Amino acid sequence: MGTRWLNSFFFFLENLSVGVWIGALVTFGFAVARPIFRSLPSVTTAGGITAEILHRIQILETAAAVILAVSAAVFLLQSAQRTPVRLAKTALAVLMILVFYYYGVVLMERLEHLRLVEIRDFDRFDAATAAFRDEFDRLHRLYTRLAQANLWMGLGFLFLSAWERKA
Repeated sequence: MGTRWLNSFFFFLENLSVGVWIGALVTFGFAVARPIFRSLPSVTTAGGITAEILHRIQILETAAAVILAVSAAVFLLQSAQRTPVRLAKTALAVLMILVFYYYGVVLMERLEHLRLVEIRDFDRFDAATAAFRDEFDRLHRLYTRLAQANLWMGLGFLFLSAWERKA
């Protein structure tokens, strides 16, 4: 009874965390960023607002990543749980966490530096900041693609959960 309860609890937690994670990504992309940039007249102001919201969403992503890692460890510590589906889910979880670390820490740090220090004003084009703007655009596109990759991996994780046999 104890192991079954433990497994059910962590099965619930891992799926909840992935659901929150992908929900946060979809909400930010669909309901936050696009409307803010389309409705505000200043790109600089819109960028500041979305950056603040994105930092809060990354707190949710971090919490989800921690819960997902703990859950994966709980299942991997049980030899009976090391099924092909579980191993595939663990691989997806590890990949999602690594991708998130890259876009959420490494890329975000550089994007914020470019936004706040090098460019400062996105509403006024200045030839002196052209190279920084190009770098910002390139990194922003990469950030977006990696976040989308995590969204798809999260959906794959939930799909695998639907096929997983619980013991």
